[in-house]
Amino acid sequence: MAMSNKVMIDIGKVLQFVKARGFFAGFERFRVDNYDMNNALEVITAIGRTRSPHFVIDDENRFAYVNFIKWCHGDNTMKALDPITGEEIQGDLKRGIYIAGNTGSGKSWCLEVMLVYAQAWGFKIRFEEDKDSRPLFWAINRADDICYEYLNQGEIHRFKKMQIIGIQDLGQEPKETLYMGNRLNVLQQLLEYRGDRGDQLTLITSNLRISSETLKRDYGDRVQSRLVEMCNYFEIKGKDRRKMQKYEQ
Repeated sequence: MAMSNKVMIDIGKVLQFVKARGFFAGFERFRVDNYDMNNALEVITAIGRTRSPHFVIDDENRFAYVNFIKWCHGDNTMKALDPITGEEIQGDLKRGIYIAGNTGSGKSWCLEVMLVYAQAWGFKIRFEEDKDSRPLFWAINRADDICYEYLNQGEIHRFKKMQIIGIQDLGQEPKETLYMGNRLNVLQQLLEYRGDRGDQLTLITSNLRISSETLKRDYGDRVQSRLVEMCNYFEIKGKDRRKMQKYEQ
């Protein structure tokens, strides 16, 4: 009877090798469930009114705020929207957040207000490279400011390497930025890079729905697909709140 020459690989050793080399690194979210949603919404309203006395949570933005709160708390009951159908679906705590809305709808405020809320609670996250947990904090950068940095320095390395980043007003930046004769779609490159990693979180606000043909045209199929995979999708609807506030004054 012929003897088998097949070599059996130890799965445990392979997984240890993967972890040691940092392949497919991820992160750990922590659940903080000793909270009351009504109280959380009151806190969010109070934070919002430090910026504008007219800030309200209403039917147009409630879904986004309620589920952003759950995301911060590591609450796996959070929901998101299907970016194609608009139907409610199960959210994912290991994904970032994409908030779409018209100009003046309050989507950028949402990203800023929720950052203050997260800091007030002191939420934590632990990335694979961390010995200890770190604050759940996202530095907020306007999309056009990221392009401006490329214009002046010729690279966007620090934005690529941020474990968590907030990007405001995606779609309002120049589509190509010139540095030393090289033209680059800066946000396309940044989102492609971050979309290929499993150890980062990206939070975005934009006038563009993920499913829009404009987003597909400006950033390509690859980025559109990556955004669906890497973000929980929310929409804040309604008219320009800034104009409405002026009329009310």
